[in-house]
Amino acid sequence: MNEKFGKLITFIKNREENKDHIRWMAQQAKPYRRTIFLMMVFEILALLLSLLSTFVSKTVVDRATTARLDAKYVAIMAGAALLSIAFAAGFRIFNEYVNENFSFGLRCKMFSGIQSSVWQKLIKFHSGDVVTRLTSDVGGVASGIMTIVPNTVVTALQLIIAFFILFHYDHQLSIFALVIGPLGGLISLTLMPKFKVYQTRLKESESKYRAFMQESVSNITVVKTFRLEAENDRTMQQLRADRLQTTLSAAYLGAGIHSLMRIFYNLGYIIAFCWGAYRISTGDITYGTLTLFISLVTQVQGSLSRLSKVLPQFYSMVICSKRIREVTDIENEQFSGRDDMPERVGIKMEHVQFAYDVKPVLNDVTIEIKPGERVGIVGASGAGKTTLIRLLLALITPQSGTQTYITETGTQPVEPDSRRFISYVPQGNTLLSGTIEQNLRNGNMDATEEELWAVLKAADADGFVNKLPDGLNTVLSEHAGGISEGQAQRLSIARALLKNHPLLILDEATSALDEQTEAKVLDGISQYSDRTCLFITHRRSMLRYCDKVLELSEDGYVTMRTLDHADGE
Repeated sequence: MNEKFGKLITFIKNREENKDHIRWMAQQAKPYRRTIFLMMVFEILALLLSLLSTFVSKTVVDRATTARLDAKYVAIMAGAALLSIAFAAGFRIFNEYVNENFSFGLRCKMFSGIQSSVWQKLIKFHSGDVVTRLTSDVGGVASGIMTIVPNTVVTALQLIIAFFILFHYDHQLSIFALVIGPLGGLISLTLMPKFKVYQTRLKESESKYRAFMQESVSNITVVKTFRLEAENDRTMQQLRADRLQTTLSAAYLGAGIHSLMRIFYNLGYIIAFCWGAYRISTGDITYGTLTLFISLVTQVQGSLSRLSKVLPQFYSMVICSKRIREVTDIENEQFSGRDDMPERVGIKMEHVQFAYDVKPVLNDVTIEIKPGERVGIVGASGAGKTTLIRLLLALITPQSGTQTYITETGTQPVEPDSRRFISYVPQGNTLLSGTIEQNLRNGNMDATEEELWAVLKAADADGFVNKLPDGLNTVLSEHAGGISEGQAQRLSIARALLKNHPLLILDEATSALDEQTEAKVLDGISQYSDRTCLFITHRRSMLRYCDKVLELSEDGYVTMRTLDHADGE
């Protein structure tokens, strides 16, 4: 018992973290203050209708036992009931609208923040885990904000009104009703630390199974090729068993808390009923007053019961907000606001050093690529070719050294703003769900149809697009389902060419093409002679299109040399 109370005290003393999360949640709710207030007005009106029904029912019973049934009061009672039903229906619709509007608005805000986060820190989280935080956890916070504040205020008001009315009729019964409810709540409070542990575990397990399912479905080709279906089934069954165990433990605890509260709730109801029956037998109250006692005690007990649920819901919100903020509090990229677009761009690196852990990936890199030059980047797998590109894209920053872009007006540091210079074709299939035209327009939303076909021709993609039944309107599923890997690569190159920026980076962008098709694509790219081009490749045949070659060694050092094609190189 001492250990339980020790945990409880630690749990309650953790005020600063809770206050910080409350401030954060209050900030998210700030634009919706009027809506929350309107919800409280709805609930207060419903409360007044409920109290009206209580008093009318007392009058009806008293008149029925002392004289005769009064149709006027029955009509009022029926009208109040119908009005309550109408209010409940209207409030339900309004509540659904508000919750969806707020939760999706919060998701949009969090999503925008995540997109602006520093890439190197964001990728430490699994994409499935991030999606879970943006969906389930945001939903938990939004629902809590929209229910806790209005419900707490209205329930507290209901408790106060019901208590004073009851106190007016019977002092002892009102004091008893007020005391017995909190007793159950205080005893239940000792179980809160365990509740928080289970809620955290449930959120973590949800992230795990969603991340696993997303990754498996996203890489279904790998799953089928390596015959991983049975292994994945076993993993899912284990995830299911772990979650089920945690869910059951939380359910047992929840059932215990609920049962404890119900015991005290029913005890209060029984005592109110027996006390009222006794006072009827002594002639101190009427039958109508007895119904009023039972109704008011029920309202007091119900109010206390609802208030006792606020703490578990609050800590569930704290857990959700903590998980959300772990990703949304990642620092944002810093933009200088520059938007000039030079016609040509070169690159200069001086003594650049970068390491993911301890061992340097790039070691004292000093290179200069002049505007308009075409440079092939080669080296063994893991030598740092992709890391070099990430540095130029300002996705990561070097531990030391400087890197700048050379323009006709001077130099500019490599920073997030400088991505405006770059057209990039990443490794792998990077087309999105949608039509071919929509994918191409991701490079330039304002491009004309003539410009679309021009870049398709340059990427040797116009032929197969023309043969598709819907042409540019052909819908591609996830991972460019419906076309080949080579066709997807050519569309990605066309998208980059359509962007028409002075620096073109192709990261193994022709790996799925045969030599003949690759030659056509590279000849097409050569038409854009004003662009600086970086070709990351394992194919030495591509170097015939390059002015220089930049070779990375496994120890992180870089050498650059000019190619002399006259010598057959």
